[in-house]
Amino acid sequence: MKRGIIAVAFVLLGFVSPGVANAETAPGCASAGQIGSTAYIKWRGDRIASVKQYAGCGYNWAYVYVWESFRATGRYWGTQTAVGIYSSSTDKTPNDHKGGNSDQFAPVELWSKRTATTTQCTAAYGMVSVQQDDNFTAYTNVRC
Repeated sequence: MKRGIIAVAFVLLGFVSPGVANAETAPGCASAGQIGSTAYIKWRGDRIASVKQYAGCGYNWAYVYVWESFRATGRYWGTQTAVGIYSSSTDKTPNDHKGGNSDQFAPVELWSKRTATTTQCTAAYGMVSVQQDDNFTAYTNVRC
C-alpha cells in the first residue's frame, strides 16, 4: 500500500513517467485521424522517425516524430514536413507540396500547416536533416 502511494506521488510530482503514450492530435482539429500507413525515415539503416498523414475538419496534415533511439545518439537534427499533392494514386512523385513547415532546432515532433487537400490525392512527406551528414526523407502511401 505504501509503495503504491509513493509511486503515485512520484508520478504526480513528475519524477517518473506513468508510461502512457499520448496520441497525436492535429493542430486545431482534435477529431482528425491518421489515414494511410506510417512511413519511416532511415539513417544508417535504422529507423529514426515516423511520418504520418492525418485528415479531418476538411484538411490534411503531415506529421513527423523523431524516435528516442535517434535522439539518444547526440546528433543534432532539423525536421521538415509537408503534404505532397499527386495527380493520381499511381503517381510516384508529387506535383507539388503544400503546408510546408520546418524546424531546425531538433524538434521531437513537427506538424505541417493544415492543407485544404482532402479532395486530392495526397501523401505525407517528412525529412530529417542530420548534422554533418545529409537529408533523409520518407513519404507515406498516396491516399485519394
